[in-house]
Amino acid sequence: MKCQIFRNKAAVMGAIADRLDRGRTNGEKMRLVKTLGQEADSLLTCADHKGGSQDCKNCRALAQRRKNMMWGMLRNLKTTQIIVPGDKRRP
Repeated sequence: MKCQIFRNKAAVMGAIADRLDRGRTNGEKMRLVKTLGQEADSLLTCADHKGGSQDCKNCRALAQRRKNMMWGMLRNLKTTQIIVPGDKRRP
């Protein structure tokens, strides 16, 4: 793609995705996933968007894919945390 904004954001998102693979804790991964979502949001709300441009359409599609990946990873990270509902009455 010719768009410099996309190239910069794609490089940042790629670096975040690489760091996610090496993340040690769920907290670290959650922070990285949220940052990935913010970067994808910045592409989805781009001020330079041109509706007829194929580059812009591709950019939005890739950003939406990253955003969907972010939601899937957040769901996965949250379900791996053990939360036991109930009361904490003492005998």
